[in-house]
Amino acid sequence: MDPKLFEALNKFMDEKKPKNIDEANKVLQEFIPLYNSGKLNYEYSNKVEAYEFLEKARDAKSEKEEIKFVKKALEVDPDCLEAKIILALNQDDFMKVYHDLEQALEDEKNRLQKLGYFKKENMGHFYGIFETREYIKAMNSLARIYANDGLIGKAISLAREIIRLNENDNTGTRYLLMGLYAYMEDYSSMKKLYNKYSEENLFMLVPFMIYYFKQAKYEEAEKYLDRIKKVNKHFVSYYENIDDYDGSLPDGYSLGDISEVETVAYELSFLFITMPNIESFIVKKGS
Repeated sequence: MDPKLFEALNKFMDEKKPKNIDEANKVLQEFIPLYNSGKLNYEYSNKVEAYEFLEKARDAKSEKEEIKFVKKALEVDPDCLEAKIILALNQDDFMKVYHDLEQALEDEKNRLQKLGYFKKENMGHFYGIFETREYIKAMNSLARIYANDGLIGKAISLAREIIRLNENDNTGTRYLLMGLYAYMEDYSSMKKLYNKYSEENLFMLVPFMIYYFKQAKYEEAEKYLDRIKKVNKHFVSYYENIDDYDGSLPDGYSLGDISEVETVAYELSFLFITMPNIESFIVKKGS
């Protein structure tokens, strides 16, 4: 939900004061056509104006223009986390990037704590709460940066915290965490995470295959390769024809599709590079 829509709905609900869920649903049905027709003339907060600048930044035709709009967003809303993240990433000094990202997250955590969002009843549901969703997304971004830069311990700590705050894991951090555990050869944590979500897909199975390969338990690794082939028929052919792919992240993926293989190869690249012979194993045993 975009900030303008969210604020308008909150204001409308405050005016109507529904007493139960049924009344709230009726108010929502009343709200939608009024909002879409532009008949609700509310005064919006600085946060809404900031996100309008961020929309302009996303449509910018140059990096210079993008940064100009991002800075304007931060001017009208100094707490705009997305703007802080974009500016932090737009630097060449990796230590400055880490510092600014970590500082932005720390500032946002303190702000959310003061507003009461870290109460017990919110634990595990942060992505579902509009005000805390951006915080989860930013944490996920930093965890992936840590992983790709080899800061495995920091990536694991942050990924665990993300899942603690958001058990449904809308950002897919559990898949990153599974790869991180495989990197550390932490089978116990891998098994616990797998049992928590019980998903039979590449994101969960590939780390197990690599774990067993790292342990030189090739028969067990091959068993996981067989399971992998059942959930995605493109997995082996991807590595048979690896030169046909540029290693970039696709725009999206579907389970069982070649796009899933490309996404796993990209997002777990920090794990694959620890095992230079794994691709030969996949081709030899998977064909």
